[in-house]
Amino acid sequence: MFMKGFLLGLKKSQKFVSDDRGTTAVEFALISTAFCLILMGIFEVGAILLVQTTLETVVLQVSRYGRTGSTVTGQTSTQVAQGLVNQYSVGLVNPAKVVLTVTPYASFAAMPTNAQVVSGGGNTGVQNFGTASQPVLYTATYNWNFFTPLIGKLFSSTGSITLIASAIVENEPS
Repeated sequence: MFMKGFLLGLKKSQKFVSDDRGTTAVEFALISTAFCLILMGIFEVGAILLVQTTLETVVLQVSRYGRTGSTVTGQTSTQVAQGLVNQYSVGLVNPAKVVLTVTPYASFAAMPTNAQVVSGGGNTGVQNFGTASQPVLYTATYNWNFFTPLIGKLFSSTGSITLIASAIVENEPS
C-alpha cells in the first residue's frame, strides 16, 4: 500500500516537473524588469543629451546677438535666451530655470580656465554684452531633474545634475 502511494506520488511529481505551461510568463517577468530599466535609462540619457544640445544652441545663438551688436526689440538677453530655450527644447526645459551669464573681460588672458568655468568660478565680470573687440564669456546653466528616481540615483546622489554650456567670442570691431 505504501509503495503504491509512493509510486503514484512520484508519477504526479514527474508530471508536474515536465509540465511547461506558464514558463513564458515566468521568463517575461524575469526579463521585463531589466528591459524596462534599460529602456528608462536610454530615455533619460537621450533627454539629457537633448537638453545639453539645447543649452549649447542657446549659448551660440545668444552670443551671436551679442558679438554682432544685434538685439531683439523690447527683449533683454535673458528673454532672448528663454525664447530660444522654448524653441529648441521640445518642452523638456523650463526656460525660467535656465541661468544665462554674459561676462565681458579685458582680454583673453584675463578669462577663466575651463576648469574654473565648469566649477562656477572665474565669473568676476559685469553682466552685459561688452564693448567692441572685447572678449565675452557666455554661459548657460540648467539643473536637470531625472524623470525616474531610480535612474537618477544611479547618475547622482541628489537625483539631479547641472548641465553647463559656454562659449567665448570676441565682439565685432566698431
